[in-house]
Amino acid sequence: MEKEIKIKFIYHSCYTMEFENYILIFDYFEGDLPKNPKNKKLIFIATHSHYDHFSKKILEIGNPEENIYILSSDIQDLLQKDNIIYLEDKNKDVDISALKFLRNSDNVYFVKPDEVLDIEDFTIKTFGSTDQGISYTLSLEYLTLFYAGDLNNWIWPEDSPEERKEMEEDFLKEIRKIDEGIDIAFFPIDPRLKDNYDKGARLFLELIEPQMIFPLHFKDDCAFTARFYEEYKDKYPTEIREVKNLGDEFIILLDIQD
Repeated sequence: MEKEIKIKFIYHSCYTMEFENYILIFDYFEGDLPKNPKNKKLIFIATHSHYDHFSKKILEIGNPEENIYILSSDIQDLLQKDNIIYLEDKNKDVDISALKFLRNSDNVYFVKPDEVLDIEDFTIKTFGSTDQGISYTLSLEYLTLFYAGDLNNWIWPEDSPEERKEMEEDFLKEIRKIDEGIDIAFFPIDPRLKDNYDKGARLFLELIEPQMIFPLHFKDDCAFTARFYEEYKDKYPTEIREVKNLGDEFIILLDIQD
């Protein structure tokens, strides 16, 4: 039996994955989401509260009472500040009604690192981050994906040798927790890191060996993903996916054994 999954790049670190009965939406904060003519269940997952990974806009899409929201616990922490929301400037317009909904609804799940959540027909295992919030695997009977969020080997050009060593150790500590094969991975390749952009991706490819990897955290600089593709397409058995334009769609066909 063959199953089709449609993956669409939205913007920065946001992709959607469309399955037969639902659509997963990762770290949405802006961009054009695909239409949902069959009214599939929408499942929003946000890895942390930074403005470029989470927005109240997710409460304005589809039917909030039927959607599912899986949010990092640091987003919940923001809601505990008695209506005083300390977010980066682009996200200071979070309104009180939205916050009350997030805090009180049964279809909202707040998760921390190193937790397991069974929901619908998949299992989420969370890990930590080298920045903020969570990373996670999401497993179905026939597929396991990994979404890094801001988990990366963030080596900035100005970092000292000691800072670089500590960052890499923290990064390796988290990815070594992954104890299952990864079919599809989403991982950061931030252009701001300059020649260090691939320090995390290289280690991830070497140690985890996913079947396929999609780039994250490049805003709309799609041309930068060509560098990653060209430099890594023949180095590892992993299939490197290049994003050429906002809204690019990728059809993944899976041969499922009955």
